[in-house]
Amino acid sequence: MKNIFLITTLFSLLFACSSETKIDLPEPPLDNLEVYTLPVVVHIIHGGESIGEGFNLATERIKEQIQSLNHDFRRVAGTLGENNSPLSGDSFIQFKLAEIAPNGNPTNGINRINYYDNTPVRGDKDRFDWLPEFEYWNPDKYINIWVYGGYAPNTFAGAASFPTTNLPGIEDELKTIGDGILINVHHFGKSDVSGGLNLGKTLTHEMGHFLGLLHIWGAALEGKPCYDHDDFIDDTPPVSSAIDGCDGTIPKACDGQPAPVSNYMNLTDDRCMNVFTKGQIKRMRYVLEHAERRKTLITSDVINR
Repeated sequence: MKNIFLITTLFSLLFACSSETKIDLPEPPLDNLEVYTLPVVVHIIHGGESIGEGFNLATERIKEQIQSLNHDFRRVAGTLGENNSPLSGDSFIQFKLAEIAPNGNPTNGINRINYYDNTPVRGDKDRFDWLPEFEYWNPDKYINIWVYGGYAPNTFAGAASFPTTNLPGIEDELKTIGDGILINVHHFGKSDVSGGLNLGKTLTHEMGHFLGLLHIWGAALEGKPCYDHDDFIDDTPPVSSAIDGCDGTIPKACDGQPAPVSNYMNLTDDRCMNVFTKGQIKRMRYVLEHAERRKTLITSDVINR
């Protein structure tokens, strides 16, 4: 198991608490649902490089990453988001770069920030207390995505803040100033970085957290019995830890079913990830319809709908 996501796992534990109570989610057919289009702003924190150089990522790479995110959430045939799992489906959730900035001016949804123009003092602050000091657009209208190059490749991939709801595992109030997603620049979009995190799936995984999904093993600490690890999703078989890799024999879950190797909320190589289950989709849509810090995104007026 790679160490790269240990920080993400610990972060998830800080923003979620376990619960034995389950909430029955509505059971609409997962076809022909209303499409929820969510505005995103990508804050590119760079070191003064020209656009397309170093950490100041090219506009096309950023657009390609958002397109890949949509492929994954919409289960688009012929893309890396396609799968043939009977447990999966189209989430009818998609993302669009913001078209109106907070000041009312047009924007392409990409906000480039020179790290050296205004470098916040990080100290021992949580990432989501520190990153908003660069820039933070109204989280009721935008999903803030910070792309930051302060981490070496394959040491840390990303993190996300959870919504607050009445759903088990995410009842806690937000504990930071900022609400959004952080992605290591080396793992944002398709890249030539070595290792298995170079196809843009880190953002899909972290967006799952942002919309209320736990890891497939839940938030239980190591050493607990297998069935104590619960992500509160009925159609993801219980597992006690991440499953590394997708080659060869598929390992078994606690109940003897095949483990969900290809699930986006697992921690494996990008090439392996292509499944949100129907249960996960229902939970994300419930969050968008009910969570105070999420439901305004589906009607935000900063994109043309």
